[in-house]
Amino acid sequence: MSDPNKEFDGIRQDDNPLPTWWKWVFFGSVVFAIFYAIYFHKYSDWGTTEYYSAQVKDYEKEFPNKNLKVETVDGVNPFRNNSEAITAGQTTFQTYCVACHGPTGEGLVGPNLMDKQWLHGNTDKQIYETVMKGVPVEKTKLGRGPMPPHENSLGSEKIYQVMAWLAARNPDLKASN
Repeated sequence: MSDPNKEFDGIRQDDNPLPTWWKWVFFGSVVFAIFYAIYFHKYSDWGTTEYYSAQVKDYEKEFPNKNLKVETVDGVNPFRNNSEAITAGQTTFQTYCVACHGPTGEGLVGPNLMDKQWLHGNTDKQIYETVMKGVPVEKTKLGRGPMPPHENSLGSEKIYQVMAWLAARNPDLKASN
């Protein structure tokens, strides 16, 4: 058997038990936690569900959902030829799309958006679906990379604004078939 009072690097280790007061504090904390959890979840009228619902309502008041679906007629971009939307679309493009499509939309990893060749359709409805749902690796064309879906990150309004900017710069983006 080894010596319980080991010495290692000049430091002597004693095998002393924890102080009694420390053990009582530890066990008391465990007992308190058990009783408190039972009280909180069974007998308290302050519930987490109601508190969470109240926080969600407060959040929605302060930050209204800007990703609501914009209504269209036959999939045509409602912001086409709207100068404010075009300016906002350019800003959104420069923020989110420039990394893959380049600063002018002429393509890097993603395809060129300023030429006549549209890989996944050239109508508002087709482009909208492509941006909202993304392009998985299996459906990429001409050696271009996949595109993440922007349904939750941008939402309808911002996507239509970017499309309005693209339509103002590239006449080959058609409103409908």
